[in-house]
Amino acid sequence: MRFFSELAPPYRVVAIVATALLAVHVGALARALVDPAIPAGIANKDFVNYWMAGHLVREGRVMDLFGPHPVYFAHLTEAFGAGFPWHNWSYPPHYLLLVWPLGFFTYEVAMGVFLAATGALFLLALRNFAREAGPMVWVAAGPFIAHNFWAAQNGYFSAALGLSALALRERRPVLAGVLLGVLTVKPQLGLLFPFLLIAERRWSMIASAALTTVALVGASAAIFGVEAWKGYLDEVVPYQALVMRALEGTFLAMMPSPFGALRSWQFGADIALPLHLLVAVPVALATIVAFFRVADDRTRTVLFLLATFIVTPYALSYDLGMLVAALALLATDGPDGSSARVRAALLAVAMLLPVLMIPLGNVGFPPAPVVLLAVYALALAEAAAANRKGQPRAFSRDADISKAAASG
Repeated sequence: MRFFSELAPPYRVVAIVATALLAVHVGALARALVDPAIPAGIANKDFVNYWMAGHLVREGRVMDLFGPHPVYFAHLTEAFGAGFPWHNWSYPPHYLLLVWPLGFFTYEVAMGVFLAATGALFLLALRNFAREAGPMVWVAAGPFIAHNFWAAQNGYFSAALGLSALALRERRPVLAGVLLGVLTVKPQLGLLFPFLLIAERRWSMIASAALTTVALVGASAAIFGVEAWKGYLDEVVPYQALVMRALEGTFLAMMPSPFGALRSWQFGADIALPLHLLVAVPVALATIVAFFRVADDRTRTVLFLLATFIVTPYALSYDLGMLVAALALLATDGPDGSSARVRAALLAVAMLLPVLMIPLGNVGFPPAPVVLLAVYALALAEAAAANRKGQPRAFSRDADISKAAASG
């Protein structure tokens, strides 16, 4: 408890909110596991798509995932009733290589196994990525952990892949590339990865990522058929584009990008996307320039993680696991005095975004774009100041080694 008492007040709020929400969500899932019927609040999750995909793979009906949406949705209404809310399949065929085992379990058990396994991977990746942040990393990640548990999405898994790839890129670049190749199941999270790796001359990691991607695509085509990829390109991708352009409500409140905020304010996609690019392109260019000019990989990593969720138009609140790792690193730095209190308040609000976005977005106040831009501007300014002073900082495990050597 000493650590908690020493936290700045804004971070204490983050820890309390996250703990309370996680307790509520874990309790709800625990009750569902012993309920003979599937509660509506548990069934109506994006996880239902992964579970159904596993069943369709087992039944030899993979093409129902990659055909017209009504064909797929009919399986959901058959399993959960005619009034089951709208869901759609949006993933490429190689994602099936990861989720098909879920089809061997009942829905509730499959959800519990999925969240436990991917959650463990995320906690391990987060610890290895931001170990220099100490216990602060768990404070920063707490709201995201609670939110993704509620959403029952793949946010733990995608964040584990991205953070592990970043943490391992110096010591084990080939393995880091393999993890990055697997992350292509959510390509929108990797838009800036090529620029970071080119700036750092990670040629072996680039090659490993490319070969892994080719291998996964080839394996999925061999197992599920080339027709699955054709259906993905002809049916799933256009339908997902329609979703981005037409879907309203909570879906838009979950998007941290300027595009999502503009859509929630009733701007059409044809207007929202160009306006989004007016913000995203300068942020992307500033970040790419920083990749080549900033002296240390830790700062490049923080800027990469922050910029990713400003630049990509299509990320959601359950994708923010990589972002909170950057916030944990930022929370361990900074000045003293009054500016430190303002800085802590800003970072605390950013940590709470996963649980603030839906309630605030649904009443017309999407907080993420403004908060993320403010944190990005802070990180960029601090990076520029450190670079001018010639003060590169080590990253992750290298920092631990340096500290141990200094104390010895």
